[in-house]
Amino acid sequence: MSHYDVLVEGAGPAGATAAYYLAMQGKKVALVDRAKFPREKACGGGLCVHIEEFDHIISNWDDFLESKCLRGIVYGPDFMPVDYVSEKPFFYNIRRLKFDNTLVEYAVEKGATLIEGVAVKNFEVHNDKVVTKLRNGEELTSDVIIGAGGSFDMVSRRIRDIEKMPMKWRDEDIATALYFEIDVGREYMDKVYGEERISMAHIKYQNLDGYGWSFSKDTVLNVGIGCPRSVIKSLKKEKPGWDERQYLLDYVETLKEQGWFPKDIQVDRKMIAGSNIPVGMGMKCTVGDRMLVIGDAGGFVSPLSGEGLYYALDSGRIAAEALEVLFKDGNFDKQSMMLYHNTWSNKWGDDLEWLKVAWHLLMVMPNSLIKYAALDEETKEFFTHMFVGSMPASKIKNKVLALIAKGALKHDFLSHIIGQHEKVPPLTN
Repeated sequence: MSHYDVLVEGAGPAGATAAYYLAMQGKKVALVDRAKFPREKACGGGLCVHIEEFDHIISNWDDFLESKCLRGIVYGPDFMPVDYVSEKPFFYNIRRLKFDNTLVEYAVEKGATLIEGVAVKNFEVHNDKVVTKLRNGEELTSDVIIGAGGSFDMVSRRIRDIEKMPMKWRDEDIATALYFEIDVGREYMDKVYGEERISMAHIKYQNLDGYGWSFSKDTVLNVGIGCPRSVIKSLKKEKPGWDERQYLLDYVETLKEQGWFPKDIQVDRKMIAGSNIPVGMGMKCTVGDRMLVIGDAGGFVSPLSGEGLYYALDSGRIAAEALEVLFKDGNFDKQSMMLYHNTWSNKWGDDLEWLKVAWHLLMVMPNSLIKYAALDEETKEFFTHMFVGSMPASKIKNKVLALIAKGALKHDFLSHIIGQHEKVPPLTN
């Protein structure tokens, strides 16, 4: 029976990053995943500028970077756009097939042991170790287990059970994302999306909560839609025959009409992939005796945009840094493991909460917010950076309160609170 200091269950960006930093410390790490790498992952493939915190990422851009976004266009439900241009990148585009595989390679290069193509069957936490059983019958022991297995992670479920939390995310706290990637050629991309490599979103497309997107890579377009699972379930109940895949195909037709997608390329259902993303602001407790969760397993995703790659990498790094401290004393009870929980919560827990507030505001009054943003450069910058996840909670909070105080959102905001909807007065520049 092989023993490791840490066993990481799940080799996505969160798990691979945790393994990378733990291996850097000299820890013996097992990185276990049921898939064999490289493997695809349903995702928009966008990185917010916070990714610049990671030296091993920005010093190796050539390994996986597709494009740097210098321009963003966000359309409201009535198709009024906010067009923001920046002098420096505010968004980076990657493709998950390559990005995830590269992060795994970085971890292995530092000494982590990759066990791929076999899933974790179950695990048991003992006073002195964790015993993990794999589907192939092999057993591994470790001092700590890290859950990085996504929205319905095994370690996450164990912590939920111990803490008497709901055993799964509520439908309103899960976003269903559907997407496809297609190579349209560099000539088309340069002509339509330009050197700025425009990234765009359509808020509340067909007036449904959520948004559609088109992200421009090098020669590839990543097109998708994201919508709360509760909305999809409700629509299917109200409108038998309604289908989220057709919803995405309808969105492609809109992109064609606007000139953002080649009219001669046909997209069919077989090209579409999907995933469920937790957007509930994180679990109230992410640790237990000898265990913790990171990335999607902990619910670390922007409730506004669904962007989770930065939180995945940072939670992996924070977990490794916390464990480096705990290994010095060799104490891994829940109270000690709270060092990890408190660290991520203090760093960006407020961000997740205020991004949830921003989500509700955007879904309640999208046209008004976009109108004001389109007329004011400062608000335009705020709107774009808030949406792509590059703005801290304090700025989101202060700007939203300032807009309300100035009366910019008064009509919509107050009408939402009192339940009486008014028309927003016409705007003048």
